[in-house]
Amino acid sequence: MAKQLIPEELDQLIQEYLTDGVLTDKERQVILRKAEGMGLDRDEIDLYLDAQVQKIDQATDAAARRQKGKTCPYCGGSIPQLADKCPHCGENITAEASNELQEIFDNLEDALVNLKSAKDIHTSKATVERYARKAKMYYGSNPKVQKLLEEIEMETVNAEKKAKSLARKNTLVSILTYNMKLTVGVIVVLAIILFVGIRAMLPGSVTSDPQKCTEAIRTALKNNDVETAVSLYKGFDGYKSKLGYSEEDLARACIKAGDIDKALSLTGKRDPANAFDDDKPIFAEIEQAYLEKGELEKAIEVWDRSGWCAKDNFRILCLCIDKMKEEKSSQEIKNFIIKHMSLFYDEDQAKYKKQLFDYAGI
Repeated sequence: MAKQLIPEELDQLIQEYLTDGVLTDKERQVILRKAEGMGLDRDEIDLYLDAQVQKIDQATDAAARRQKGKTCPYCGGSIPQLADKCPHCGENITAEASNELQEIFDNLEDALVNLKSAKDIHTSKATVERYARKAKMYYGSNPKVQKLLEEIEMETVNAEKKAKSLARKNTLVSILTYNMKLTVGVIVVLAIILFVGIRAMLPGSVTSDPQKCTEAIRTALKNNDVETAVSLYKGFDGYKSKLGYSEEDLARACIKAGDIDKALSLTGKRDPANAFDDDKPIFAEIEQAYLEKGELEKAIEVWDRSGWCAKDNFRILCLCIDKMKEEKSSQEIKNFIIKHMSLFYDEDQAKYKKQLFDYAGI
């Protein structure tokens, strides 16, 4: 957690407790309880405290090294300033070895923080194991390395337990949610069938009377029931042009309700030979809704319904790239561009790939 996101009152308390360079368990619990009372995430504050204590330890260790001289990266022993060979283990001391050990420490500590968060346990564990093997192989006699490896082993076990517990919880929630949705869906479908069936048997029913059908759709939309509104529209057996609502109106209602897939199902496929289709903005609205939701492949599917020329291809891919820049890496964007080169003719692919790479800043 960035320091600027921590309330000043809490940060002052943290700095006060760290004045002596030590954070006791009691002091840590006081800080965490206060953070929870402020509505802050307990785990993020705990990681922040670890980082602050680590900075103090590093500063103290650096000061000690300046007083005593260099530290052997192999055994951790103190070395006189002008010596180039460790008097304890006999290893030759080089700047490369010291820098390599520091790099290993940095990478291990970063991976350890990610491991504690349990957000991506497999990647974090693989990174930790890679650097841990290197540290143990070359610098296993160093006490600092030994201590860090012990901590890593313990945290790996804890992180795996936490990840498994979270996975079980998410699975249970998914099953319960699915069952609830299935039950509600069955009830809604049965209600619609019953409603449409009864109304169809009455003279001047909503299935044949445009005025009644329009009023029923209006009532459904007022109650945010787009499912019923769409069913009424599709179930009307007269000329739909006589209704007070069009497919585009219902599609926009679906977008507003968050059901973009249903909106797409109402639009049909654009006919480039029909001049009226060129004036329908609904395709662009659905496309934008998918982009905002981060469903880029579906946005491209809408593109397939609204245009086929290279200019359209380039435009939709640029919009997708703009969205991906918010949270995706350069490599992921690059893979995305390469994947969709089939949108262009073979002879144009090299040209458009370069233009898209330039647009993405790759």
